[in-house]
Amino acid sequence: MLRIQSIALPENGRVIVISDIHGDLQLLQALLEQVHYTPDDTLIINGDLCERGPNSLGVIRFAKKLTEESNHTYITEGNCDRLIHHVFDQDPTVFEHLARNPHSIMNEWLHERGKKAGDFDSVSALSDFYRKQYGAEIDWLFSFPAALETDRYLFIHAGIEDRSDWGRTSHKSAVALPHFYTGSHQCMKTVVVGHWPVVNYRSEAVTCHNPIIDPNKRMICIDGGNQIRVDGQLNALIIHRHPQGDKITWTYVDHFHHYRSVKKDYQPPNDFVGTLNYPNYQVKLLRPCKHFSLCENINLGLKQWIKNEYLESRDDGLFASNDVSATGLAVAAHDRIAVIDDTCSGYTLVKKNGTVGWIPNSVL
Repeated sequence: MLRIQSIALPENGRVIVISDIHGDLQLLQALLEQVHYTPDDTLIINGDLCERGPNSLGVIRFAKKLTEESNHTYITEGNCDRLIHHVFDQDPTVFEHLARNPHSIMNEWLHERGKKAGDFDSVSALSDFYRKQYGAEIDWLFSFPAALETDRYLFIHAGIEDRSDWGRTSHKSAVALPHFYTGSHQCMKTVVVGHWPVVNYRSEAVTCHNPIIDPNKRMICIDGGNQIRVDGQLNALIIHRHPQGDKITWTYVDHFHHYRSVKKDYQPPNDFVGTLNYPNYQVKLLRPCKHFSLCENINLGLKQWIKNEYLESRDDGLFASNDVSATGLAVAAHDRIAVIDDTCSGYTLVKKNGTVGWIPNSVL
């Protein structure tokens, strides 16, 4: 059975929900400032405080301070928050993880004590170090419930299984279920999840990192891909509580602060839409052109226009070199847009209100 904590939300007031911070203390603090957070708000962090970003230790210590300053702050566990379990389970592959992931919180703990993974000759010795030096912080990370249940919502990191006794969802599914939004569930409340970047659901749509809010499916997905995709963002879902019905809004912050102004309108062709995302990178070349090439996405069977600079030939075929927008972004004169990549020929990759796409350099 999942460890589900029941909490009471206020009848009036704000509930601020953030997930998948991934060690990005700078954006977490910027987002709380942008929404004018106060301890009177209910704050829910829906998993994955740690890993990938540059300051996982800063995030967990800041989040712990928030819980101490307000009894309206709650945290659910994410798959990245429990990776230290591999050490305590004596998993020998943990050394490979530390070598591949310099920004892992496990490396940050080591570095804070002037250590590195190579200083330990066994997983057992490494686990003894963590338990002795950081037992209290690790116990705090392990104290998070898998889910928070309220009158109208269920907050859980990855999702629940599609079964009438959804409370018996496996722990693995609760923290690591992929692409929850493509399925359904039998909980009568709205399920709010992170874990799976929302852009992964938008292969055939305009590249967008904004939350998916679907009343019909009783699902809200809020992972903006921060620290996962180069063009990602950290989202905040804001539930404005009211006895007659809640109103939901959202906002975001990101690391793109180089802005340009648009001097004339641009409307892309109708077929210039789509997203390259994990794990669908292999493509078949259909028609090369000067700036973009029309390709067939092998896994998805979709036709997508891919910027030539983002295509690379390998021994086993043609691939997109990274997650990238395959969208032409509609813009209007006097729009102010954030620049993501201005190093390619003819077009600039930009971001506007959470959507990402290419515009001709001539409109800037």
